[in-house]
Amino acid sequence: MRFSTTGFAGRFALRMGQAVALAATAAVTVANAQEVVLEELVVTATKRETTMKDTPAAIAAVSGDAIRESQAFSLESFTRLDPSIQVNNRGVGDNQIIVRGISSSGKPTVGLYFDEAVITGLGLDGGSDNQPNIQLHDMERVEVLKGPQGTLFGAGSMSGTVRFITNKPDLSQSAFGFSGSAASVKDGNELYQGEFMANVPLIQDKLGARAVVWGDSGGGYIDQTSSAGFAENVNDQSIWGGRLILASQVTDALKVTATGLYQESEADGSQYFEFGEPDYQNISPTLEPFEDETRLFSLVADYTTDFGVFTATSSYMDRELFFSRDSTPTARFFGLPFDLAYHQGQDISNWSSEVRFASTFDGPVQFVAGAFYAELESEIHNAALFVFDDSGVAPCRFHEDCVANGFASNDINSAINQTNIDQLALFSEVEYKFADQWTGTLGIRYYDADIFEGKIETQALARPPQAVPQVLLNETVSEDELSYNFALAYAATDDTTFYARIASGFRPGGVNDWRSAAARDVIVPPKYDSDTLWNYEVGVKSYSFDRALYTEVSLYRIDWSDQQISLQDPNAIFAYIGNAGKSYVNGVELQINAQPTDSLTLNLGATYTDSRLSEDMPLPPLPSIPYGREGDRVPYSPKWSFAGSAQYEIPFSSDVTGYAGTTFNYRSVSYTAFNSTFGPTNYQELDDYFLMGVRVGVRYGSWDTSIFVDNVTDEVPDLGLRVTGDGYRVYTARPMTAGLRVSTRF
Repeated sequence: MRFSTTGFAGRFALRMGQAVALAATAAVTVANAQEVVLEELVVTATKRETTMKDTPAAIAAVSGDAIRESQAFSLESFTRLDPSIQVNNRGVGDNQIIVRGISSSGKPTVGLYFDEAVITGLGLDGGSDNQPNIQLHDMERVEVLKGPQGTLFGAGSMSGTVRFITNKPDLSQSAFGFSGSAASVKDGNELYQGEFMANVPLIQDKLGARAVVWGDSGGGYIDQTSSAGFAENVNDQSIWGGRLILASQVTDALKVTATGLYQESEADGSQYFEFGEPDYQNISPTLEPFEDETRLFSLVADYTTDFGVFTATSSYMDRELFFSRDSTPTARFFGLPFDLAYHQGQDISNWSSEVRFASTFDGPVQFVAGAFYAELESEIHNAALFVFDDSGVAPCRFHEDCVANGFASNDINSAINQTNIDQLALFSEVEYKFADQWTGTLGIRYYDADIFEGKIETQALARPPQAVPQVLLNETVSEDELSYNFALAYAATDDTTFYARIASGFRPGGVNDWRSAAARDVIVPPKYDSDTLWNYEVGVKSYSFDRALYTEVSLYRIDWSDQQISLQDPNAIFAYIGNAGKSYVNGVELQINAQPTDSLTLNLGATYTDSRLSEDMPLPPLPSIPYGREGDRVPYSPKWSFAGSAQYEIPFSSDVTGYAGTTFNYRSVSYTAFNSTFGPTNYQELDDYFLMGVRVGVRYGSWDTSIFVDNVTDEVPDLGLRVTGDGYRVYTARPMTAGLRVSTRF
């Protein structure tokens, strides 16, 4: 039986929210008495250092300390600290990021940056963005920039940008750190996590290195009954990685930073269970391993003058992944008696470079201007393979392997897809302080791209073994777009800023596999165009009670047109991307950070997102059949979400401090499709859920020891769903997990 948040958890969530709000209000008297001051967080959302309060846009920032203390090292677990972003999670290394309710198939709507490196996924697999899951170890902070960020961060940032900011080398003093944890998972395998960090000045004040290595192992909790038999906890994961940053203060003006990162991730088996089966029970006949290998290199040079900073960046990311997914329900749908495994191998590389200038003039005008160039290449191998025996494993991975080893008959459909995107962008953003309290911002970005899509069919569907590959797609389209940003800020006091912002965003289009469709007498559009949106928002950011309380509130409206959506022909044989319909989003966002006393820290974020179709969405090429109806909610967009944390510390002596803390988050109901027009299977509900973690520990000198419990209520949340031919698959969180963590910094 699944846990219902309408019972205990729902009431607990309500009480917890009330408690945090009351505690924040209570900060008035205590803070006034003790003069506690919140640290003002510096962000780089405008590609220059500003404070959150003075930046005329909605921003959420989570510190590296908060990430480390809550052990929120994965992208999915990070969302439990901040309600600004949602993640449709489909296991290790497969995440769709959603900001402000903008969600659909096609290319990603949220840009992802690792320092200056672009690491945004490509959106290759059924609506998932395939965003890389680089672990968040030794971070300075994570910034979530809400609303379109296209003028400064490009086409992939239609609804927002997420930026992972790492700790950089300290050139003056050495530092070392270690943390390790061991945990027991309810009805699962033990989970072990660890990291080691070293910061060493190689030449005092001139050259330094900072290295961090990390590893996760175990934690499986999914049981599978396959053709090979029954196996427990098959989704054990293994994540190992490291990062090295070298920084050199070449001269007083010139600083150069080089970064290298490597991470490999593996999941031993199925990472989901079937709805209708008992929780954590998987009945896929074939085995489903996952492998992911990521390499990232970047170089950044900053040259500082009296009037501004010149920056040049270049980065390269290469990602290789392979997974096997059971497709037996599809085989059964077509009356085939054999087990079927779907294999996909991806090799994606992204080289990007940027040069820019950010002014530091003495006068009322400041500006950022620059140019950006990127080349993205991907090669995707797909194969649908029969499994004739009871091993649960196909005897080969892809077509070439099958043919070379005598298993050509196992391959019933396979192809190689290629995508190349070459893009150039020019951008500028100008700030003008035209009065003591008033500042206006105008930003613009010009984007030009050539997009190539190719497909080579190595085995036609349900045909005799194919001897010669056939080119089905070899198309290039060109696109150019403009993005805009207008903002107005009013500094009412030194502690309070009001702002209004209007910004546009877009997402590049692409090419459909129309020749393959035509071979099956299906007509689909040869290409799909970019979709665009306009974001209108007002907000206020304010410190109060002698800066013991920080509050940020924003209200926004988004109008989204020419939506990219995943469509199927009337016979549900061929899938493609089309442009159809318009949507709107009305939303409210609230962030509260409070430091009532030296001992108590409180944080609470809440969002309300009403994301719906503003008109009927036609179904090309049959516009008389609406794919979605006016008023339907946009898929995977919960109306309500909140997340928060609270920590209380008790000093026992000058170097011994005890503490107790909690993190919690809530997501309301969302859905996998607009409606049930095309059958109840496609339209499924992701139940609302409430997750909570607690920790109790003691710091003594440079050491920290704590006991923690994650998923205290042992909930089984719907973090992601995948619709299949006969139902859907549920990706969920790890069951209640309790463990011991030890860390030190010196």
